[in-house]
Amino acid sequence: MKFRISERFRLEIHWRSVSYDQDGIAKLEGCYFSGPALKEVEQINSKDQIVLDFVNQYILLVKDFYIATFAWEGANRTSDKIVLSTALLSNKNINSVPKLRNDDYIVIDTSNHIPEKHQQSLTYVAYLIRSDGEKYDFRS
Repeated sequence: MKFRISERFRLEIHWRSVSYDQDGIAKLEGCYFSGPALKEVEQINSKDQIVLDFVNQYILLVKDFYIATFAWEGANRTSDKIVLSTALLSNKNINSVPKLRNDDYIVIDTSNHIPEKHQQSLTYVAYLIRSDGEKYDFRS
């Protein structure tokens, strides 16, 4: 199942491992941002969060909107990524949808978050991607 995001606006979240020690929270160990959109990012707050909109992908699995909060602490930039010390993905339904795998990753479309549009967009459209680069299709 393909999806389209301009390469310029593609931001990825990767992790080494994931654990579900608390209800509603997935802890992502060895987590980092990567992708072409980092070229547009001048600075990232050391402690912050963004809201990820997975509605289009999870619509068949949950009765309401699947909007997750991605929060982090400690952000260190290298030449090609931003490494996060602590990263949590939270949503009340996170324990009832298919669990994240260690080799999955998230692709975020940042096109609505350029300076001219950012104030009108409260969420980032996001997709859960398998290790082979294909978007999960929960319809099957």
